[in-house]
Amino acid sequence: MLQAFRAKSVITLAQEGAARGIKALEAPLAELDDGVIVVEDKRVVSVESFSAFRRSVHSLCSLTDLGYVRLAPALINAHCHLELSHLAGATRGGGGFTAWLLSLIPLAAEAVLPEVLLKRLHAVLEQVRHSGTVHVGDVGSRNPALVAQAAEKRCGITHFLEVFGFGRPAPSEYIPQVLAAQGYCPEAAAFLSPDRYDWCAIAGHSLYSVSPEALLAAFAWCRERRRPFSVHLAESGEEEECLLHGKGALYELLRQRLLPHDWRHPGMKSTAYAGMLGLLGPRTLAVHCVQCSSADISLLARKGTNVCLCPRSNHFIGTGLAPAERMAEKGVLLCLGTDSLASNHDLDMKKEMQAARTFWGFSDRAVLRMATVNAAHALDLGHLGVIAPGKTAAFFIYPDF
Repeated sequence: MLQAFRAKSVITLAQEGAARGIKALEAPLAELDDGVIVVEDKRVVSVESFSAFRRSVHSLCSLTDLGYVRLAPALINAHCHLELSHLAGATRGGGGFTAWLLSLIPLAAEAVLPEVLLKRLHAVLEQVRHSGTVHVGDVGSRNPALVAQAAEKRCGITHFLEVFGFGRPAPSEYIPQVLAAQGYCPEAAAFLSPDRYDWCAIAGHSLYSVSPEALLAAFAWCRERRRPFSVHLAESGEEEECLLHGKGALYELLRQRLLPHDWRHPGMKSTAYAGMLGLLGPRTLAVHCVQCSSADISLLARKGTNVCLCPRSNHFIGTGLAPAERMAEKGVLLCLGTDSLASNHDLDMKKEMQAARTFWGFSDRAVLRMATVNAAHALDLGHLGVIAPGKTAAFFIYPDF
């Protein structure tokens, strides 16, 4: 059945593609005044002016006039941990990464009844849907099936099943066994099957918490199947101190709880180390990138690596602020994510966009591109991020921030 939606204007982003570079991010938005979006079976059929619509073959279909509003592509949350949603308000913020992690570890280790988590996920994802978000890049390990169940009919999910720890991995074609062998995420291993490859991917937790072999196996699995690969990168100064010098608060915590006795720090910062291992590239989504030097930014840009900024999470934990303006100037593709309710007050992408404006001075048009067409590119979502014929009909009322 054909449906049509009329608005004061429609921002399609359809002719632009992903915005790399500050000029592309800050370019004026092309708006179709008095626009109409014609939809059939959840797909966009056409985008045209109201005057053209009145003369077209679609003019007899049901028309909903939304009034004096602007429509834009629905938002995409490129990085989140939905399975931590029951920990809202429970962790310690403001004291730095290791202090936050110490508050998180015992909470995350506690068993949570599936029905309790599912109820929480239903409520959280309903809020996500109402906030204008159509898709979430979700990193998890223990409860992907519950996340998928709760997300049904609310939003799309790219499930990044997370590799963690220093167990010896199997070859990349056996990545489910890689996950299971570490004893950390057997449910994720069972969840990953060939019929789900088009909406699952693998994430490496970080360069300090996963063996190089496991990271490379995960990266290879994603590369071979043309899926995005995600990794937390350069999130805190404590991470950099651990990898560069093998000391500091995070190192001491990891030495007691996770690192094998023969672990040796690589003597490199995380971004350079990721580059040396071959983990950077156009299908890699590097999350946070707070502690990135000019050399690190040049490396990310040269490799074509995508970066997901999580400004409110970084602010909550107290890890600093990513050099996003310099990344944009160098042509690094930037998108946005909320991270989890264990390090953020909500999962509202509009508030993340507002934070990007406040912290870095990006314009409305820049943050809109980050949260739509850029995120779609980073997560390989060719059907989202723009309003155009053949694409999924996913749009929201673009607010005046």
